[in-house]
Amino acid sequence: MEKKPTNRDLQALETEKKVTDMAMRLVREHGYDRVTISQICKACGVAKGTFYSYFTSKKDILIKLTSRFNKELSQLFIYDENLDSVTLYQNAVTSYLNYVSKDGHAFTKSYVKALIDEELATEENISLELQQNFIDKVVCKGLRDGDFQLNMSCADFFALFRATLIGVLTQWSMSKESEELIVLGQRVLFPLINLMKK
Repeated sequence: MEKKPTNRDLQALETEKKVTDMAMRLVREHGYDRVTISQICKACGVAKGTFYSYFTSKKDILIKLTSRFNKELSQLFIYDENLDSVTLYQNAVTSYLNYVSKDGHAFTKSYVKALIDEELATEENISLELQQNFIDKVVCKGLRDGDFQLNMSCADFFALFRATLIGVLTQWSMSKESEELIVLGQRVLFPLINLMKK
C-alpha cells in the first residue's frame, strides 16, 4: 500500500518545483553560463541550503531540464500503426524540431554549449533514449512491413541519427538565425531514413 504524502512532503515537492522552474526560467532568459546559484536562490526567495537540498550543483539543472524535455516530448511522439514508417519518422523529427525551435535560438545555443561545457554527452540522464526507443519502433515496423531492409543495425542507425541531430542543433546554434531550425533539420535528417529503404 502506497504511503500518503505528508504536508511536509507536499511542501518539499512544491519548493523543489519552484526552484526548478525558476532555474529553468533564468537559464532561458540569460543562458546557462550567466546564471548563478545565488541568482536562482534570490529569485525564488530561498536560502542556498534549500537549493542544495534539491541539486548538488548547477549541472543538475541541465539534467532536470533534459528530463522535463523528454517527458514533454513523449507526448509529441505519436506512434500510429496506420502510418507508414517513413511518415512516422518524419513526424517524429518534425515534432522534435518544433519543440526545440519554440525555445528559440538563444536558448538552444546556451543549452548546447552547456551540455558540451558540462561534459554531459555521456550522462545517462542526458541521453536521447526516448528518441532511440521511438526510432527503433519505427525501424522495426518498416522491416516488418517490408518498407526497409536491414542495411545497418538499429543501434548503428540511431548512432548516425543522434550524431546528425546534435550536428544540426550545433550548426543552428552557431548560425545567426539565418535559417529556421525546422527547415535545416528536415533537410538534413529526413534523408537519413533512406539508408534503411530497399
